[in-house]
Amino acid sequence: MPGGMDLKGDVLNNSICALCGACLDWCPYIKNLEDHLVLRFDCNVEHGRCYSVCPRTFTDWQMISEHYLPDTPKNLEIGPYINVYQVKANREVDGKQDGGTVTTLLKTALEAEFVEKVLLTSSDDHVVPQAILTADVNEVEKAAGSRFLSSPGLRKVIDAQLSGLEKMAVVGRPCQVQALRKLDYNNRPENHKVDVLSIGLFCMWSLKWDFKDYLETQFPNEEILRLAIPPNGFEVVTDQQVGNLPFEKVKEYISSGCHYCLDMTSELADISVGALETTPGWNTVIIRSQKGQELFDKAVELNYLVKKGYPEAELDRLKQASLVKKARAIKVMEEAFANGMKPFVDLAQPDYVQVMKLTEGVVK
Repeated sequence: MPGGMDLKGDVLNNSICALCGACLDWCPYIKNLEDHLVLRFDCNVEHGRCYSVCPRTFTDWQMISEHYLPDTPKNLEIGPYINVYQVKANREVDGKQDGGTVTTLLKTALEAEFVEKVLLTSSDDHVVPQAILTADVNEVEKAAGSRFLSSPGLRKVIDAQLSGLEKMAVVGRPCQVQALRKLDYNNRPENHKVDVLSIGLFCMWSLKWDFKDYLETQFPNEEILRLAIPPNGFEVVTDQQVGNLPFEKVKEYISSGCHYCLDMTSELADISVGALETTPGWNTVIIRSQKGQELFDKAVELNYLVKKGYPEAELDRLKQASLVKKARAIKVMEEAFANGMKPFVDLAQPDYVQVMKLTEGVVK
């Protein structure tokens, strides 16, 4: 298995890093400054953990999916799933992004002792992401809301392993859930193994940390309270106003690695959660595993969550949006691989071929 220098050549030098954080803190050679990841010194270690867990090194994602979700009905567009629900918290969650569902699921997981701790992304200023590993429900509630800057939050997994944690929940973007699965799949027998319940977030892209500097130019001397993407654009709520930024300008700050992402709905998670765009204040919840279903059912049983059947038209729209994201990423990868980048996905696999057939004429 390749090591650190291969990670540098294949991933970092090609600007395809997802900044998931899975390689950080395992290795003294790899460091980050905000969203800049570097290999500080030449590393000749073979069989590197960094390479084995990276979501941008070669992976057969169909094989990984079948390994972790073997009994879940397959779906080309949004990945394997058991059920899809329209969901919101049964009480108000301060700082929530949509329905407060993720915060409520984490609260349930801790209170019902599904897990000992949870790993999620918080923020002291509502902009800069900060990974926390906690058993404190108050800290979980404080972390409510989305973070749009790329967060290397999986670096905290090493804390969980070194502390001997047995069970934890992890909230992450699709790339982070992918890294979690690879970390578990490639775990060496001598390393402590943590039983992870994964809550994946819907994600079209994340933003470079330069975006916070742009925010400061647009809202000088104002405290950012909330960032959101309602149907009308990119919304910034400050202590003085509710402002909107040009969406095309915001997209200039999309992290380069996001253009290679095939996954919009965290297809390898136990539960996936995103906005329900047609109904403000509600979430879309996709149940993918029995572990995920048990946690969700417990939250409903405790009257923490309200659930409804999912609108068929909205499910069709979600599937189409996910399909288009896959097709766009495939096109980016096809061009990059043709120009000499080392392939990290086998685009000849039937699923990827089928995606391109279904989106022919839709994705330019």
